[in-house]
This record gives sequence, structure tokens and C-alpha cells, in this order.
Amino acid sequence: MNQRFHALRVADVIVETEDARSLVFDVPDDLAEEFRYRPGQFLTVHIPGAEHGSVTRCYSLSSSPHTADRLMVTVKRTPAGRGSGWLLAGVRVGSVVHVQPPEGRFTPASLDGDFVFLAAGSGITPVMSIIKSALAAGSGRLALIYANRDERSVIFGEQLAGLAAAHPDRFTVRHWLESRQGLPDAAGLRALAAPFCDHEAYVCGPGPFVAGAVEALRALGVPRERMHLEQFRPPNRTALPEPPPAGGSAARMLRGVNSLQLVLP
Repeated sequence: MNQRFHALRVADVIVETEDARSLVFDVPDDLAEEFRYRPGQFLTVHIPGAEHGSVTRCYSLSSSPHTADRLMVTVKRTPAGRGSGWLLAGVRVGSVVHVQPPEGRFTPASLDGDFVFLAAGSGITPVMSIIKSALAAGSGRLALIYANRDERSVIFGEQLAGLAAAHPDRFTVRHWLESRQGLPDAAGLRALAAPFCDHEAYVCGPGPFVAGAVEALRALGVPRERMHLEQFRPPNRTALPEPPPAGGSAARMLRGVNSLQLVLP
């Protein structure tokens, strides 16, 4: 195995929803510096496989380096997903998982700014890390627009409500539930994001959601330099996300081949 992978023991497994779990890792003292991270980064995980060979997948850190959180990723099961299937079915407290040190550029330059987050499903994972960090160590105002199938599928629902109650002047949460409102579209996202159009925008979720969020933000006049995007995708899909921004698009594939960080020209 690549020497950049390190064996970390799973200290806890937290049930978030019916199909999502958070894995908490013990980091030995001699690896503490190597596993120092910024909010919004991810871990690359080695997924063993005797029949089809091993693969790697990357999972965003949902813990915050600015609170008492231990290193934690949150994983949502995907249909026929080798990575999520193995982690959710086979990993228990005491299991050893091989991971690489944190990486990723979906991170704020400063935690003191005003941020609006648009997330869908497990796209909340890096966003949660940034939210907790900004509330603990920053001074700006935060707003979250969070889309899910229904109330039962909302990851971190109670935590988000608690943070909003604890910081009523700084943190606003707006939920979009497909069971009530249908699929999120650009018009609906635009209406929810309008009060926060002067904020720095962070978008994370599947391709159609990211595309709709970008359309909504552009309609509100948010400049490209204030949009930061991360898109989740199936590991066997190689095409760039649609629709591309006017003038073309560029994308950097993250290690682990299951997400893209997008750069708007």
C-alpha cells in the first residue's frame, strides 16, 4: 500500500440517518501534525476488495479543527457503492481504516467573512465543517440552504437546529424538502439565497443541484470569484458537469475520483 496511507482506528460510529453514518477516528500523537486540516477538506480512504481489487474514495471531513471534535468523516450510502457499502456495513468501533492525510481546496481563506452555503444531501459534510469552524472562530454571518428528500434524510438536522438556536444573530438555516417542494430548481434557490447575495457562496452536492445553484447565484449577480463549488459524482463517470459556465469550464478532479472541485472561468 502507498506509504502515504496511515492506519487509523475507528473510535466511534454515529448513526446520522437511516443511510448515513459518521466515522470518528483516533489519531495517534505521532500523526497529529500530518492530520492537521482546514475546514472543508477531505480524506482519501482505501477500500479493500479481494474479488475486484482495492479502490480509493474520498470523503469530506464533517468535524471542525476549531472545536473539540475528533477527526470525523460522514458517509452516505450510494446504490452499489463499493466505498460507502464497505464503510457502512463492515466498519465497526475498533476497526482499522487506511487513510491519507487531509487534502482539498474547498476551504475559506478566512473564517471572518459572511457565507451562504447551498448544499444537497451528503453535500452538507464539508459545509458542516466550515459552519462549525466559522461559528467557533469567525465573526461573520452564515446562512445555509439545505436540500433533502424529506425530514428523515436530513443529515445533522438536530445539530444544525442547535447551532441556529445558539447563534440566532449569526446563523440562519433554510431547508428544502423534495417531499413537500419537489426537486430544487434555480428559481426556488434564487428566492432563498436572495437575502444573502452579498455573502461568499459555497455550493456542494450532486451535479444537477450544483448547476441550479450556480444559475441562481448568477441571476442574483454573485460574481464568479465569490462562488466556490464542489460536486459529488459516481466514481465511474468521467464527463465534466453540466451546464458549463459561459466561456468554458475547468475542473480539478479530487483524489479518490468521486468528486470534483470546479473552477469557474
